[in-house]
Amino acid sequence: MTIDNLRCFILVAEHLSFARAAEALYLSQPAVTKQIRALEQEVGAALFQRSTRHVELTAAGAAFYQDAKEIVARTEEALRRVRDQAQLNQSVRIGLSNSLSLSYFSRLLRAFHRDNPALYPHIEMLGYQVVRHLFLEKKLDLLFYYRENMTLKKGIRFQLLERDGWRCLVPAGHELAGRPSLQLDELSGRQLLICHPLNAPPAVAALQRRLLERRAPAQALYCNSIEIAHCMVLAGLGITLLPALLCPASAEFAAVPVADAPALSFGMFYHQDNRSEGVRRFLQGIAQGRGAADGDF
Repeated sequence: MTIDNLRCFILVAEHLSFARAAEALYLSQPAVTKQIRALEQEVGAALFQRSTRHVELTAAGAAFYQDAKEIVARTEEALRRVRDQAQLNQSVRIGLSNSLSLSYFSRLLRAFHRDNPALYPHIEMLGYQVVRHLFLEKKLDLLFYYRENMTLKKGIRFQLLERDGWRCLVPAGHELAGRPSLQLDELSGRQLLICHPLNAPPAVAALQRRLLERRAPAQALYCNSIEIAHCMVLAGLGITLLPALLCPASAEFAAVPVADAPALSFGMFYHQDNRSEGVRRFLQGIAQGRGAADGDF
C-alpha cells in the first residue's frame, strides 16, 4: 500500500469518477485504474462497483474511506515536519508589530532574498506587546520595531534602519492635506483619533498624552488599533498622528509632517548571543544594504 494508491482511491471516491480523478492527479485513466486494482488486491476487497456509466463505493470502500484520508493526512504532516526540521537552520524567525510596516519590510526582504535565496524568513505579525514578549523569550530571532518602545535589557542589540518622524494623517482633500508641515499646537480644537492606551506602543502613548493635555475629552475618540485609526480617518471621524512608516502612500490619505514631534528610531533588535548562521547572514546583508549603524543596550 502506497500513498499514491491511497490518494487515487480518495479522489475516485470523492469524484465517483476514474476520469475526473485522473484529471485531478495529472495521470492517465489506466494509471488510476492500475493504482486502484493494486490497492484492492492488498486490502482483499473490492472498493468500488463499476459499470460503463456509473461508479460507487462498496460497503468495504465506504468503511475504508475515512481511514485512508487519515493515513494520507498524517503521512503528509510527518513529511512536512521532516522538511521543516531540515530547513530549520536556514530559517530566521522575524517579528513585526503592525501590518502597516509590511510595505517597508518587503523592500528590505526583497533585496536580501536576491542574494540569499535559500534563507527562509518565518514572519510573525502580531500586536506590539505579543511580538515584544516573544522576542524577549527568544522565540523570535529578530524584531523590527521602534527603539523607543523597547525596555532596555542587557544582551539585546539594536541596529538602526530609519530615523522616522511623525505624520498627521488626514483624508485626501482635507484642509490640512496640502500643508508642507504642521505644529502640534495647530491641532488643538480638532477631533483627534487616539489609540486605546492598552494597545498603544509607548512612543505613541507618550505623544498622545501630550496632545490630550490640551483638549477637551469630547475632542478625542479612542480606537483599538492603528489600522482602525486609518479606517476612521478615511470615514471622516477625525485625524490622527502616527509614525511616518505606518502611513503607507495612498491616494486616499495625506500624511503631513509634524515638525515639532520627537523623532523615532526604527530598526532591528536581535540577541547578542544568537549564533545562528541564518541570523548572522540576515544581519550582515541588511547592514550592507542599508549602511546601518547599531548600538548595544
